[in-house]
Parts: sequence; C-alpha cells; structure tokens
Amino acid sequence: MELNNIIIDILPLSLLILILYKMKPVKPLRALDSTEYLSVDTTKSYRGLFALVVIFHHLSRLTESGVIFHKFTLVGYLAVAYFFFLSGYGLQKSYISKGESYTKGFLLKRLPSVILPYLIIILAFWLMYFVSGRVFSLKDIGLTFIGGKPFVPYSWYILCIIIFYIVYWLLMLICKKRYFPMILGAAAWYVLYCAVCIKLDYGSWWYNTALLPVIGMFWATYEKKLVDFIKKSYFIITPVIIVSFAALFVSYNRIIELVKIPAVSSVLKLPTAVLFVLGVILLSMKFSIGNKVLGFLGEISLEMYISQGLIFNILRGKFIYIKNELLFCAASIVVIIAFSVVFRFACKFVLKKYRILLDKKILKVN
Repeated sequence: MELNNIIIDILPLSLLILILYKMKPVKPLRALDSTEYLSVDTTKSYRGLFALVVIFHHLSRLTESGVIFHKFTLVGYLAVAYFFFLSGYGLQKSYISKGESYTKGFLLKRLPSVILPYLIIILAFWLMYFVSGRVFSLKDIGLTFIGGKPFVPYSWYILCIIIFYIVYWLLMLICKKRYFPMILGAAAWYVLYCAVCIKLDYGSWWYNTALLPVIGMFWATYEKKLVDFIKKSYFIITPVIIVSFAALFVSYNRIIELVKIPAVSSVLKLPTAVLFVLGVILLSMKFSIGNKVLGFLGEISLEMYISQGLIFNILRGKFIYIKNELLFCAASIVVIIAFSVVFRFACKFVLKKYRILLDKKILKVN
C-alpha cells in the first residue's frame, strides 16, 4: 500500500479530533439540554462540521486513496440532510416568533444572500473556462440548469434552497398562521418536486434528502411537545434511532441489489437521512459540541459549499494540475477556506448596502 494512501486518512482523523475538541456531556447523567441543542452557536458548529464532510465527500469521489477517507463517498447526502433540516427549522421558527411581519420583503431579504454568491461563482466559472479557451453563452449556461447538471458543479443544493424559499413564501401567503396546513403544503410540494425530478431524469441527489426542510418545519412547530416526549423516553428512543440508522445505512447497497428500480432504490436513502438527522438532534441534547474552529467554519459554510467546485477545477485544471492525491486534497481544503473568507467578506459588504436600501424602501411603503 502506498504511503499517500495511508497518510490521507489523517484528514478524517483530523475531522474526528475537531468534533471531540471541547465536546462536553450534559451533566448529571440523565440530564438533557432542551434549550441549546438547536441554538445559533450549536448549529453553527454543525454547519462547519458538515460543510467539511461535504467537501470530503466530493474529494473522495475525485480520488482513490485512503481506507477511511474513501468511505466519504457514501455520506455526502447525510450532511446535506442536516443543512436542509436547518433551513426548514430556521424559517418556521422565525415565522412563528415574528408573525406576519416576517412575510414582508421575505424573498427580497432571503434570496440575495444565496443568489449573489451563486452569481459570482457562475461568473468565476465562466472566466475560468474563457481563459482556458472555452466560451459559454447565456443560453449554454441556462441549458445546464434545465438538464439537471448546473454550470457550477455541486450547486443543485443551492437551487433546491432557492426553490424552497419561494415555496415557503407562497405557503406563508396562503396559509397565514395555520402551521399544520403549511406543513402539509410543503409535503405536497416535495411529492410534486420528486415527480418532476424523476420525470426529467435528474440524479437522485436532487430529491433523496429534499423532504428534510419539511421535517424541520414540523420540528419547529411542535418542538415543545416533541422535546417533552423525548425527555420521558430519551434513553429508549436514542439507541433505537441510532441502531435503525446504522442498519439502514449498512444495508443500503444490499437493498439496491434487491430493488432494481433506480428511482425507488434512491428514495430509500430518505429514511436513512431522516434517522441520521434525528440521531444528531438527540445526541446534541446530551453532548454539546463547539469550538472556535467549527464556529469559524460554520460562518463561511455557504461560501465553502458554493466555491468548492471552482477550487477543484482550478487545482486540477489546464494551468495547474496537482496529481498527488494527498496534496490535492490538502490544498483544496486550505484554498477553499481561504477563498471563502474573502468571498464572504465581499458578499457581506454588498449585501449590507443592499439591505440598508431595502429597509428604507420597506419603511417608505409602510
């Protein structure tokens, strides 16, 4: 076995150390944290963690090294599931606390924070291809979205979030403060969304975790009742959830062999993703994770997600090509983080100016 094939497993080991650093159990033994388990600081740490997992997932698909590292090819959808859950949870939590005022200017406030960095990365990709001798027209770029393979690699998640924001806005307008009909409407959207993706022959990653925003909405709406129930039976529920997830996750490939219909076998990832997110939530009630590194990465998690494809293409492109897999992975992670810091600073500056103008406009209207 080559030395690089062994050394590259330092990356997942480093990830484990990052998780365990400053992790603390809630004391006493039977106590649970029912207030901070989905707080801003806690979820920021998890966003940082899962942003790294997504990057590891894509890197492991671009390389062949590592006994442990290569297993990350199997776990990308689990990390994305948690991001989806947080989106639904955060939106519903904010709507419940802020009421009708949350609807005013919702899309104008929400969409630019995702669309602006996305447009910048599209432009960066266009320039990269242009410099290397390939020219894409607006029509060419548009057709990549219709075909289910966006111009920016791995950006399907961003498109799903944009669609979900629009759907959520419509649900707020239609259902008002009737939360259960909102959840039913979001579930109906998911069914329709799946049907369209399957009809258009999109990859299964487009829909096998897209129900999690709906689960997040449900959790935010009935959080108190759910937490009260969990408190009564935590030490029974948690092992059941974890064992069920492990059994489904391990047996997934075997299930695919038995179920020959691609769309059906792909959707089987959904219960695995739901159980994973529930497992993370339950463990968050008993173990608090968080440190400055995870918090820092959580701040730039969106920028890391959007920019990763660009960095991969630059480091293995026409002008630079890092053949050594360990060096390629390490350089990718470092450059993605460094680029994301600058990228976030630039986007925040523009968005801050935009929001000042938007607030003035909304105040004028009111």
